[in-house]
Amino acid sequence: MSAAAYIRAYRPWHSLYNVRLRLETNTGGDDHQRELSLIETLLNNEMLLLIFSRLPIASVGACQVVCKQWRTVGETSSLWQAACKDAFRLTPQETNERLLFKVYNSNWKVMFLDRPHLRFEGIYVARNTYIRTGATEWKVRNPVHLVAYYRYCRFFPDGTFLYRTTPEVVGKVAKTMQKPTAGASSCSSRKSQQLSGDTGLHYGRYKIDNDKLYTAVRYHNSTSTEVRSRMRIRSTVRGAHNRLDINSIVSYDREDGSIVPMMMGNPEEEEELGDGVEQRRYSRGLAPYVFIPFDAVQTHVLNLTVDQMDVWIPG
Repeated sequence: MSAAAYIRAYRPWHSLYNVRLRLETNTGGDDHQRELSLIETLLNNEMLLLIFSRLPIASVGACQVVCKQWRTVGETSSLWQAACKDAFRLTPQETNERLLFKVYNSNWKVMFLDRPHLRFEGIYVARNTYIRTGATEWKVRNPVHLVAYYRYCRFFPDGTFLYRTTPEVVGKVAKTMQKPTAGASSCSSRKSQQLSGDTGLHYGRYKIDNDKLYTAVRYHNSTSTEVRSRMRIRSTVRGAHNRLDINSIVSYDREDGSIVPMMMGNPEEEEELGDGVEQRRYSRGLAPYVFIPFDAVQTHVLNLTVDQMDVWIPG
């Protein structure tokens, strides 16, 4: 049989092309309203709004694709206003309101989607690899090993975050990235030792300037060494805010009483710190951070070992 016979073969679904079905309405009586479905009858708009207000804003966005009713309720301004309040808590309220009216056309949802911010319903993970030379045996010459390690950051709305570096995959580490106990925001050495005792956690602080993120971490076994990072917040799709590109990582060894500014815009400012402060700039291990929600940490591709995935490009 020729190929033309297959091309001209009848396909039953072809008859459905360009056929548009209209929603049936009640034609009897004066009110031409459609009949409500069972879920719309049991969950009216007020109940849905109450449920959505208790969900993370990312879950609200996922619920909006279920049906027309859920999409309409998900557009309620109060939901996105509360999300903006948590996302931009470190910014003064007057600044947020000014940007809302001048830049985002008084739309809280547009402001939440387009204005760079951090996400708090998961953790940021950076996967780094390097080559390590192994022990030479008589059967193998110049053996090498591919080693992977991960950087983890979990941010909180109050300007603090948890940091950990470990070779363990995200499925094992996510449950240890717990919020510090009350009173840990003072960054005292005792609290830092509590946090990093068995899990290797370190407590730090951060600041945001537009799409620039500045972090500072002081290790629990040191009173003068502090690691600073300067990163850029970006999104792979609109509103994702799921990538942190590392611009620089610098460690500072400073004397007691000396101060290093938290937000420095360029390397020239870092070179003019003056006496009493020594710095070291790192050029390796600068893979970008990827955001992983807590409900996806067990199934994410970063749970694969080096034997299963040697190279991973975050995009």
